[in-house]
Amino acid sequence: MRKFNMKAIKQFLLQPKLLSLKLALGLIVLIHLVAGAFLLHLEFNNAPELYFPKTAPAVILDRQLRTEFPTDEVLIGLFTGNNLYSKEFLAALDRVSQRLEKQPNVDRVFAITNVDHIAGSADGFTVSRLIDPSNLDDTTPAQRKLKVLQDRFMPGWLAAKDGSALAIVVRMKKLQESRQRVAIESAFKAAVNAENLQANLAAVAGPVALDTAEMRSMLHDSLLFTPLVMLMGLILLRWVVGRWPPVIIGAVAMSTVTVSCVALISAIGQPYTLVTAMVPTLLSAYTIANMLHLYAAMQRLGNTESGAAQRVISAMQVVHRPAMFNMLSTAAGMISLVLVPIPPIQVFGIVSAFGTLMIYLVIFYLVPPLLAAYDRGVWPKKGGGFAWTKLISYGLASFSMRYAAWVVAVITLLGVLAAPQILKVQTESDLLKFFNSSHSLTQSTQLIENRLSGITSLEIIVDGSGRDAFKDAERLKLLKSVQDWVETLPEVDRTMSMMDVVEEMNWAFNGENASSRALPDNSKLLSQLLLIYDGKDLQELVNNEYQRTRILLNVNVHGANAIQSVIQKIEAHLAKINTPGITWQISGSGRLFSDQEDLLVTGQLHSFLGAFGQIFLIMLLLWRSIPAAVISMLPNLAPLAFIFIMMGVTGIPLDMATVLIASVVLGITVDDTIHFFHQFQERREKGHSVVFSLARSFEASGKAVVAISLLLVAQFLLLVSSDFQPTLHFGLLASCGLLAGQIMELLMLPALIILWSKLKMRHSLMKV
Repeated sequence: MRKFNMKAIKQFLLQPKLLSLKLALGLIVLIHLVAGAFLLHLEFNNAPELYFPKTAPAVILDRQLRTEFPTDEVLIGLFTGNNLYSKEFLAALDRVSQRLEKQPNVDRVFAITNVDHIAGSADGFTVSRLIDPSNLDDTTPAQRKLKVLQDRFMPGWLAAKDGSALAIVVRMKKLQESRQRVAIESAFKAAVNAENLQANLAAVAGPVALDTAEMRSMLHDSLLFTPLVMLMGLILLRWVVGRWPPVIIGAVAMSTVTVSCVALISAIGQPYTLVTAMVPTLLSAYTIANMLHLYAAMQRLGNTESGAAQRVISAMQVVHRPAMFNMLSTAAGMISLVLVPIPPIQVFGIVSAFGTLMIYLVIFYLVPPLLAAYDRGVWPKKGGGFAWTKLISYGLASFSMRYAAWVVAVITLLGVLAAPQILKVQTESDLLKFFNSSHSLTQSTQLIENRLSGITSLEIIVDGSGRDAFKDAERLKLLKSVQDWVETLPEVDRTMSMMDVVEEMNWAFNGENASSRALPDNSKLLSQLLLIYDGKDLQELVNNEYQRTRILLNVNVHGANAIQSVIQKIEAHLAKINTPGITWQISGSGRLFSDQEDLLVTGQLHSFLGAFGQIFLIMLLLWRSIPAAVISMLPNLAPLAFIFIMMGVTGIPLDMATVLIASVVLGITVDDTIHFFHQFQERREKGHSVVFSLARSFEASGKAVVAISLLLVAQFLLLVSSDFQPTLHFGLLASCGLLAGQIMELLMLPALIILWSKLKMRHSLMKV
């Protein structure tokens, strides 16, 4: 019984039968209903935390730190105008901060009306508000401005050094979702509008604003380009096949594949992110491409006397075997992305591989009954969009066969000459560069960094040997020397530590004597100052046991490589310091972000090797010949080289979006090779010559393959119109890679086959 079942399953997969119309329609409806149920629970989330592997050392350290210290995730609002220090403005600013402090996900709000200010007193020193909104009548705007600018901590943090701007910094609790950040930004703008300060609000930036902008751009592009790509595919499908029923059935196929794959994201408990947002566009385009292979076979068969059903069955028999191996090779390319240790990229690989399987099942099991039932019209043997593509495919293939050696030599030479450009490809993730220079986030960030300080945060974490380790004056002086050195780095705009607070206490305690703005000379005085301090800031810089402290850094660079360079400089300096009983670590959101570069590089290498290895094995299984497998792989490596050469020339970096390209392009371009080579092998087995087999194969399959490639290129080129750089780069590189892959297919594959056949013939003659 088991053998019979296995045989039946094998026959079902290798020789698909025409299902009944009711069953096909029922399955299509069922898929949409089940997918719809999951889509209702789809979570849209592009939070930075999603991109960090949970087992990464920096992630583990960050989790530990957040149990003792606040997060470094903030929203920064910058205000400008001539009335910044007026009573009315400051009162309204304080009300804005009070509104925001009521938000459930806000930890603390910093403004000049609510931050601590240490000042001398008869009893030593006091900690009070810098600008008390309840006593605004007692001072003038000029006096308030002078007090703010003379405060040690305000210039470069909450006030511009020239007094031309003020800021509110909203610090978050530990957030998990993008929608929480969207809500915070919306609440901030609502509070500003409620107090009529919108005319003064010049910029909104910071990690919260960045995630919000990414989320909105991602949703905008998904809502705009996914329908556009689908519509473009259907228009091109209509132009190619020249008939409406296949177009409508193609729309049903696209919908079935796309909704099932997006639903899978929800079903496996994963969010819809910037990376997985590429799935609907990719799979809708790839569905139409595979539909065209079936339609091309139906067009070649023309109009049989047996009717529409027999025409569909005959077309399925022609294209099924290569299509099945297409599915396997493309799925192999997609699933290789699980080797990139960044969760959203892994989800993209899994869902895209599943989508490839769904395309196969939909096209060969659900679509044929619809075609048999509703497509009873006449398929023209000539005309339509297929006609002119024959000139391209057959023309290039004929040229390649005629000048095989020259074609291979020239392509190889060009590849060698252009190869140095590949070395120029930079692995770089700069989230701000996801937006163009005119985007409000880009301009806001520049304005805030010009008026205040850099928005990238790093933390130097210092652990002592035990409790009260940092109540030792000499140890704090050592830490202060490190902080002073860090401030000399051009990338560091501002630092903050417990040493700064202690120095301010010592200064106030000694009658605000300028010479006393330093750390105490002995640990006894240090302990005394710490005992009488009753402000908020110190507890955010050192833990309750005084065993762990941190130095906060505001850095003015945003790219992962630039951040990593700063970290390396600091780590090199720390390595030179002999500090028994003290350990140093670098943390913060900047550290988490910079560590992704190594993950991208190793992930790209592993995913490419995984995709190449799997696809090569599939080729070996299909052709059962090592030379044939090698020949079929070489034309598909050329477009990958072209993509990386293009990235090197144009300066497009390897980042979250472009790391997908190699696996996607390799998985798709190899499809054409399978169709060509399959036709070639069949004719060779029938005893035809190499040249005749090649010519007839390219004449038969070339029309559809070229039409499919141009269709895919046109669909991906739509993405180039996006203002969101990941979408633009994905569309540009995918379209150029697929176009290059098609050209290489038509030029290299026949040339390599001709040269290999000549080499075998010469070897045979030498034996004789």
